[in-house]
Amino acid sequence: MKEYKIILDSPSERPSLGFDQTAVALKDVIEGSTPQFVIGIFGTWGSGKTTLMRAIERKLNSSKSIALQFSAWRYEKEPNLIIPLLDIVREGLIKWADQNKELQQKALATASVVGKAVYSLLAGLSLKIGLPNALELSYKANESLAQARDFVEKEKEARVPRSFYHAAFRALGESFKEFLGSAEGPDRLVVFVDDLDRCLPQGALEVLEAMKLFFDLEGFIFVVGLDQGVVERSIDLKYRNESNPAQNSRDGTRQIRGADYIKKIFQVPFSLSPVAITQLDEFLSAVYQESNLPDTQREELKKQVAPHLRYIVENGGVNPREIKRYLNAYTISIKIKPQLERNVMLALQTVAFRRDWESVERGLLSYREIFIDALKRRVLEHDLTAIADLDPTLTDIPESFFSYVSAPNPGAVLLNAQNLDVHIYSGQATRSSLSTLFLDAIRDVAQLTKHIRGLQSAANLDFNTLSPYSSLVSSATSMVQQAGGVRFAGISNEWMEHVNLAVSQTQGPMDEENKKQWISDEEAFRRRMMNLLMETYQLGSTVTPT
Repeated sequence: MKEYKIILDSPSERPSLGFDQTAVALKDVIEGSTPQFVIGIFGTWGSGKTTLMRAIERKLNSSKSIALQFSAWRYEKEPNLIIPLLDIVREGLIKWADQNKELQQKALATASVVGKAVYSLLAGLSLKIGLPNALELSYKANESLAQARDFVEKEKEARVPRSFYHAAFRALGESFKEFLGSAEGPDRLVVFVDDLDRCLPQGALEVLEAMKLFFDLEGFIFVVGLDQGVVERSIDLKYRNESNPAQNSRDGTRQIRGADYIKKIFQVPFSLSPVAITQLDEFLSAVYQESNLPDTQREELKKQVAPHLRYIVENGGVNPREIKRYLNAYTISIKIKPQLERNVMLALQTVAFRRDWESVERGLLSYREIFIDALKRRVLEHDLTAIADLDPTLTDIPESFFSYVSAPNPGAVLLNAQNLDVHIYSGQATRSSLSTLFLDAIRDVAQLTKHIRGLQSAANLDFNTLSPYSSLVSSATSMVQQAGGVRFAGISNEWMEHVNLAVSQTQGPMDEENKKQWISDEEAFRRRMMNLLMETYQLGSTVTPT
């Protein structure tokens, strides 16, 4: 086990999942079409967008296409993203010129025009924000652009453009047309825009807006990897905030929709699909080979981990990155705690990765062995109310989970798990950035369920019955605030005020109507707190449930 490795989350050089065939098809589109369009590679975070774009780039004919890479995230904080985008183009041309001596001068001349365009745009921005000497600088920048395109000296004053963007992109268009038009040289620049997933939504939108400035330049093809849903929501939010719905309805205009915006930008859309169950073995084999895993680790992952992993993939919506994270979480767990039962660790990990099994995770974290006992009665004795009797909020557990924990399926090991607490706390250490105090807080709040039920069945609610309960709530809310801090202060204080008020005002037995309402309010507090705890716990998790 000492030699076991972590699988790196990096783009694959030998992609599986049909990426190679897809890359060939998109490469043919890029090389066989008029170079003035945008390809969108749509997929969620971790779905393989970078891997596919790198595969396309490797297949391009380097003598006819100049491939450039633009990492959107790296330049997200730039005040004007057109500047670094142009700089990437300029650097790419210089690099290409160094490798192609016969067309070196043309490439360098074009790179020079790009550099002057950057200079002009920077000058324009300087003027806009009122920097000293900006007017003189902007004039000289536009003048140099005019000179770069061999303007006739005597017509220079009349023809020097006064619009920074117009000057820059007119010069760029003419220069690229000349450079890309030669029969012996390249005829297109292919810009791969990656890492939009890492940008804040507004940053991702600004990258797309910067790209639009190139759309009138023949010779440019953009290949953009993005999460379509994230960008569409950013656009919807931006234009909803900027528009006046009432005015729109009066003048016949309508708000710009994200879906329409995306359709207009991307002439060639391609959506990446989640990993299918039929592709799992192929994908795992490729991952093991590319990661150069030792034989013992491969064998363990194949025989012990893959059977559990299939229950993640069968749910759909799982991407390559999530599969790697699942494998890595297991590897870290067994390296830290090699004495633990591995199938139990895997079963708990599988539950954490399944979004539709959230109620199961809540039951396990809340009630531990008590939940397992109820689960046994449900699975082995077919007691359909066993879990609801424990906690009525856990009644939405899907049948797929009960199938997973039924013999001979791999999750059946949970029914006889020993030292469940140790496995839960060990697994949490590898899957969450939160303190293990969160697990204590979840357990303590959940345990109040039986005490609330006890109050409900009590003959009387008076000081003697409410005072011990008040201490339990105080202890639980104290643990919650210790684990979660100020986020939980409001609801904790509100809950304690509700309890303390009842304790202080109840001299004799509480009447039946007030008792019923007060207990209902207490259960509502408990559920609110539990929902907030679980929401925070899952947000702090390093896994992405599927």
